[in-house]
Amino acid sequence: MAAMQRSFMNFVSKSRNIVGVNSRPPSWNMNRNRTVDQALLLATENNVCSGVDFQVRFASLKAVRSRMRSVASISKITKAMKMVAAAKLRGVQARQESSKPFTAGLKSFLKSTFGEIEGKETSGNHLVVAVTSDRGLCGGVNSNVVREIRKLLHEDKQNQYAILLCGDKGRDGLQRLYRNLFVVTIKDVFRAPVNFTQTCVVAEEIFKQKFDSVTIFYNHFKNAISQIVTRKVIPGLDIILKHAETFDSYEFESDMDSAQTLTDLYEFQFAVQLFDALLENATSEQAARMSAMDNATRNASEMYQKLTLTYNRQRQSVITGELIEIISGAEAL
Repeated sequence: MAAMQRSFMNFVSKSRNIVGVNSRPPSWNMNRNRTVDQALLLATENNVCSGVDFQVRFASLKAVRSRMRSVASISKITKAMKMVAAAKLRGVQARQESSKPFTAGLKSFLKSTFGEIEGKETSGNHLVVAVTSDRGLCGGVNSNVVREIRKLLHEDKQNQYAILLCGDKGRDGLQRLYRNLFVVTIKDVFRAPVNFTQTCVVAEEIFKQKFDSVTIFYNHFKNAISQIVTRKVIPGLDIILKHAETFDSYEFESDMDSAQTLTDLYEFQFAVQLFDALLENATSEQAARMSAMDNATRNASEMYQKLTLTYNRQRQSVITGELIEIISGAEAL
């Protein structure tokens, strides 16, 4: 570097003699910019600054190589995450399909006995259950649920709402605007495979709240690339107790009256509906993560190809520049 600076200063002094400038005449300040420009041009023509250019090109090649290694590592990670999500999807989808006949049978029994009890919204206190995941990198399944809840709370100003969060990502999306409506936050719901015992614990937390109806927001699994945000409204126990006389015609072996039996049946069917929602959302989460990681892997591969092309072009440019310098030096000799 010191030799390069001395060479550059020699060319600067030569350029001063070319334009007729002495050591520091009064006109030096006026002609300084023009003199320096001519010196830089002369130094470039004589390849004095070729070492600096080579360092710049080398630094650029090093940055491209570092970026290529990073993209390759990301591609390996996303590909592994896609395979893990695919394996988990097969397991949770099997559990979801095996639970559907049980859920459908209970809904059919309740519908034949009490009529259509779902989907009836009542005025008063409403409890919103937001079923989201605890981890990200799964597309828009969490943001879609949060968007629908925001839309509901923004449009309905007449009723009172409380929010029970089942999953950590729902809290992140709603706490800025509706932190004061949070009553319970349940984490790590989907860390282990969803089971009915775990669902009953969540249902007990819901029954501790006072509500006239419960609205469950979750993602319905349609296929591996499509998940639909579903809004399931379940009326409160008071509406069911109005039909308690329906069970008077039945004979029970225990000493419980029809109201107590109906209360237990309501809690059981609520836990079943919640279990179905958790399974649907868990299946949708793994399907969305598999699709998102597949897209990320494909994008990383395309970026790696583009970076490889850029690296080869810059490397060829460096080689061509070095060949030109060698040939120019040979011709000068």
